[in-house]
Formats: sequence, structure tokens, C-alpha cells
Amino acid sequence: MKKYFVIVLLSIFSTNYAQFEDIFASDSDAEKFVTKYTQPVFRGLMFATNSAWVTSAQPIKPFHFELNIGASGAFVPQNYESFKFNPADYQYLRIDNGPDEIPTVMGGDSQTRLKIVIPDNASNEIKLLEFDAPGGIKDQLPVNAVPAPAIQVSMGLPLGSEVNLRYAPTLTSDNGGFFQLLGIGVKHSISQYFPVGEDENGNDKKRHFNLAAHVAYQNINAGYDDQNSNKAVHLNISTISLQGIASFDYKLLSLYGSVGYTKGFTTMDVLGTYNYSYDVQDTNGNHIRTETVSITDPLKLNYDVNGMKAKAGFKLKLAFFQIFADYTIQEFPVATAGIGFKF
Repeated sequence: MKKYFVIVLLSIFSTNYAQFEDIFASDSDAEKFVTKYTQPVFRGLMFATNSAWVTSAQPIKPFHFELNIGASGAFVPQNYESFKFNPADYQYLRIDNGPDEIPTVMGGDSQTRLKIVIPDNASNEIKLLEFDAPGGIKDQLPVNAVPAPAIQVSMGLPLGSEVNLRYAPTLTSDNGGFFQLLGIGVKHSISQYFPVGEDENGNDKKRHFNLAAHVAYQNINAGYDDQNSNKAVHLNISTISLQGIASFDYKLLSLYGSVGYTKGFTTMDVLGTYNYSYDVQDTNGNHIRTETVSITDPLKLNYDVNGMKAKAGFKLKLAFFQIFADYTIQEFPVATAGIGFKF
């Protein structure tokens, strides 16, 4: 799962990143195109990383601990695998040849060739740059989903509460990619305010049905720094999760479900200096000269998600060892599985 995650995340900062550098030469058109091209991977990351916070409404006993190691995958809807190129949306970017349906980063191979046409009305000249549209990484993946591994430590608190901490140290790749995660969540029991009654011996009955509320915040820093130049891509993702949880908890098994809300914010900055060579032509298509242009820090992009979510899952409990899995219905459905340890 870790290898799969690195392939998906770092592909847009390293190998596939080089494919759409030429887009930056299209001035303001670049932000529109790159936003559409990269949107599914960032939306998927926000949904995937904001999952798997809880596996029961029952809080951990005060000052006891639970360690969960899980992996989530946000499945990319088919309509996010490509986008239609509408010439009216762009000032300089055009299709040279090929279909106007262009793959996103989570799509397949591209069959489209693009061109940038910048007219100079004063001298009746045009600047022309041609290149292949970037392709996607769908064929490199076992399933078309954006993955997100997570390690979470939880501690029980007094008053029927629990705190969750997520942390991933900075992961780096040989080509300059990096990733770091930090998140915190709090769960509070609602069912504790409803008495369960007493048995025939005067002892409190065992509670099997539990209700709780949970809130969480998470931040991710990731990106790519070219070790041989000043080029870089820096990504920051912040997410918020609010949910109500219900669970049936028995000695060996917990069945849980939740209904909640997800909110996410993402920024991506493309930094550095990029040089481009234009073929300058007259209005009849005759070559006049080659002109080189430099562009610095070409992109600052913003993405956001918000919406309701509903989840169902189970947890198998074997002494101190646990196995859990669940599925969340939302814009990008998320499947989660993992193991846990209680101590």
C-alpha cells in the first residue's frame, strides 16, 4: 500500500509533472487546464485521508491506548477520469489535433496534441508552441483509487471521551518528493447519558448499543523539490470531519455506522523558473524566428470539497488484536481496512 500511495501522489510531482510543464507557457490558461487535470487526485486525497477515524462509538477506557494501522482508497468516479476541452474557456490554448476529451491525472493515455497560439497584433505575428497533452496514471494502478495510509494512536480519557492522534513522519523519495501528515480527533460518548438499568443482582447491565460524536482536523504537507533546479511543487491539504456514530459492541465483534460531514481545503503552488522556445510566424504561417520566454512561479491553485457522508463497517476483536474494515458513501466512495492493537 505504501508503494501504491507513493506512485499516485508523487507521479504528479515528478514523472507526470514534466508532461504538463509546457502548459505553463499559456499564461492564465494554465491554471484552468491544470486545475481540471489534477482535480481528481486532490479531491480523492481529501476524501481518503479524512476517513477511518473511528471504528466504534464505544470510547476506550480512561488511559488505555489503541494503535490502528490502516489504509484507505478513494475510488475515482468515471466522470473525473477525463474532461472536455472547451476552446471558449481558453485565451491561448488550443487543440492542434486529436479528441477534445482529455484524460485527467487519474485517467488513461492521451491522444490529443495541444498548441499555444499568442497573437501580436502590432506586428501581425504569432507565437506558436506545440506539445502532447499530458496523460494519466490509471493504467499504472491496480484499481483507479487515490490511496492514503494512516497510523493512528488513540487514548481513552475520563468523562466518556477519547483523543485520536495521526502522524506520519516526512517520507521522501530519491527524486525530491516528500509527504507529511498530522491530525487530531476527539470522540465523546452520548450513550453514557442514558442509563442502561440494573440486572437482578443490582449491577449495571452491559451496554451493547453505543452512540457518540466525533470531530477531527487534519493537515498534510507534500510536494516535489527538484534537486537540480529551483523548480518545485508544494501542496497543503486541510480537512475537517464531523460525524455521529452508532455501534453494536460485543466481546468479539463491533458493528458500526456513522453519518457526518466532510470539508477540505487544498492549495498547490508551482514554483521556479521555466523557459520556453516559441516558433514566431507571420500570419501566413512562415517562420520568422525562434523566441525564448521565461516564466517564474507560474501557478497557485486552490481546491475544496464538502458534503455529507455515510459509513458502515465492522471490527473483529481477538484479545489485544483487532481487524477492521468499512465503506464510506460520498462523492468519492472510500474503502478502508486495517489492523489495531489494544494495550
